[in-house]
Amino acid sequence: MRNKALLAYSGPKTPNLVYKLEEFASLVEVAGFEVSELVTQYGRADSRFYLGAGKAREVASKDFDIFIAYHSLTPLQVFNLERLFKRRVVDRVFVILVIFERRAGSIESKLQIELARLRYELPKVKEYLRRAKMGEQLGFLGAGEYVIDSYYRHMVRRISSIKKRLEEAKKGRVMHIKKRKEAGVPEVVLTGYTSAGKTTLFNRLVSENKIVDGRPFATLETYSRALDIWGKRVVLTDTIGFIDDLPPVLIESFHSTLQEIIDADRILLVIDGSEPYEEVARKISTSVRTLGEVGVDRSKIIPIVNKVDKIRLEELRNLRKVLEKYFTWFVPVSALTGFGIEALKAVLFFQVPGYTIVRASGDGNPVGLRVGDVVFVPVKE
Repeated sequence: MRNKALLAYSGPKTPNLVYKLEEFASLVEVAGFEVSELVTQYGRADSRFYLGAGKAREVASKDFDIFIAYHSLTPLQVFNLERLFKRRVVDRVFVILVIFERRAGSIESKLQIELARLRYELPKVKEYLRRAKMGEQLGFLGAGEYVIDSYYRHMVRRISSIKKRLEEAKKGRVMHIKKRKEAGVPEVVLTGYTSAGKTTLFNRLVSENKIVDGRPFATLETYSRALDIWGKRVVLTDTIGFIDDLPPVLIESFHSTLQEIIDADRILLVIDGSEPYEEVARKISTSVRTLGEVGVDRSKIIPIVNKVDKIRLEELRNLRKVLEKYFTWFVPVSALTGFGIEALKAVLFFQVPGYTIVRASGDGNPVGLRVGDVVFVPVKE
């Protein structure tokens, strides 16, 4: 039997809030909880209880096993709410970490997730330790000073150890990227909002069978395969998806994975075109902002509108108005049916560095070539 989760949002009433809260509930369900209720309170979050004190006392009488806040909670808020509710209190960051832990495959991704969880828990443990040393009764989920202090020291040591191992992995990744660039083999990275269809498009382009389940964060580590586009060799890499209000602790912990995006020659930004315009706009904004935060030059981004098999031609035309804030053009495709895939390959052929196209003319032509023949000449950036 799954634990019943009471969800709470305390903050401004933004235009796209309904979609954010639907996504929030979906994440909680994917993490394995049963959503019993969603409580909202508009305005500024209370510094002591996240919800206002009166609203928090009202929630305390409800039937639930775990309280999950949309925004990141401070150690003080967690402490106060747990003491009031006598039940576990977490936030959306915890939910995302639970999903990540379940989907992690490689050793590197597991280390990244463990590092994120330790960084997430450290401030809370530090607050509990401070209160224990003051002789304060910790209440729900409390423990003695010795136990908390011992765990805190273990966390600090473990964080240091994981960071060293990830730094070594990063060095190996940087060396691999350097060798690939020296060999003149360009890399194209698939990215975008989670559940946009990145892995389905990856499978279509390279004839792979990576697992696609339609749920958030199916891909946590980079996954690369060779792609041959009419004789032009390219490395295609599938990467982790973005999400709105992505916690900084996750961006920091997944820096080595994000490095693959930063160093790519071109980035395919996959967009789910079948969603309402408001959602498309929100998710494009989140994706573009996240890419900008990690240092990606927008000129390297190729926008891909996926799932066009689910929309009408007129709707596709209207999507241009949504995208034109960031891009002057886009490639419409359906990774599921194969529509637009050849056009996408043509765009990659001409956009991705690695080869230049020249026509034989004048003197000095290689033996056997006539004037006007097309020649593909490998070059390096």
